[in-house]
Amino acid sequence: MIASIFGLLRKHVVMNDYHDISRYRSELMGWAIVWVMMLHFTFTQLKPLGFVAQYGIAGVDIFLFVSGYGLFFALEKSTSLRSYYKRRWLRIFPAYYIIGAFYSFFVFNDGIIDYLFRYTTLGFWTDSLYCDWYIPSLVLLYLLSPCLKVLFDKKGWAVILSLTVIAIYLVAYLLVDRELIYEKEPHFFLLYRIPAFLFGMTCAYWLKTKAPIRYFYIIMFIGIPFFLVLFPRHHDIYNYKYLSLAFLLPVFVYGLILLCRITKPLNGIMARVGNASLEIFLIQGIFFYAIVHHLVAIPAPWHDAITLGLMLLCTLLGIISHHLIDKCLPKR
Repeated sequence: MIASIFGLLRKHVVMNDYHDISRYRSELMGWAIVWVMMLHFTFTQLKPLGFVAQYGIAGVDIFLFVSGYGLFFALEKSTSLRSYYKRRWLRIFPAYYIIGAFYSFFVFNDGIIDYLFRYTTLGFWTDSLYCDWYIPSLVLLYLLSPCLKVLFDKKGWAVILSLTVIAIYLVAYLLVDRELIYEKEPHFFLLYRIPAFLFGMTCAYWLKTKAPIRYFYIIMFIGIPFFLVLFPRHHDIYNYKYLSLAFLLPVFVYGLILLCRITKPLNGIMARVGNASLEIFLIQGIFFYAIVHHLVAIPAPWHDAITLGLMLLCTLLGIISHHLIDKCLPKR
């Protein structure tokens, strides 16, 4: 009896190996973009979903984790750096340019030069015009990934990479604790997310080298006390909340993998949502901007119904956009 209970736990509750990340990679991105939209559209006013929605910023951590994980194996398969960068460019920029055109010309009323500054990502790095912090940051990580992959393949660099992660968190903590940064400084959002990307690459490396799953659990349990120390002060300093949530990334990954197992009938849908997550992210950003800048007013009695409708609309438009771009660029 006890053995059968442990067998069930091992099958359904315990993450047995790193293959679970590969198995549910698209679904993880699907749940992550839903979580981000729940935050951006402040869905919902009902508990407990409202409590979950307010921490949707952690969905971005999951995106970066999955990106790091996927890029490690993309580099393993690539025959050359040229083919690697070409695939990455095709993955991001056609959607970014096309959807960005609607954003730039109809929301920001940009001219062509302003549009180019926003969507070449130059504006983000030159403190000029930019659309969002996430895509420019992702592009930078794409560019750096081949160098990081070389370091992962040289086993002696594991300690240096670990120390780098610790240093990044330490710098982020000092910046937040001393309130040296603007509370919504976009470059800071990248800084403390770099470890999430590195952790994704680390898990891919562990899968490649057949490392035991206990490494993942060790990282998970190390992060929990740091979260508990930092989180209580999140009402005092804005960025404490988001910095503290970064330490729970393994918990969120583990939790979403369990969710994928529990909601197996939804996995096909969530995988499709995950595959179109970039397009969904870009489209929901247009509505998010309109709401934040009071270009659109949502009546309080209809808040949840309208925001749910917006989430469904952005998801549908994102999936359609992804399908159409894939038809035009089948090798991306």
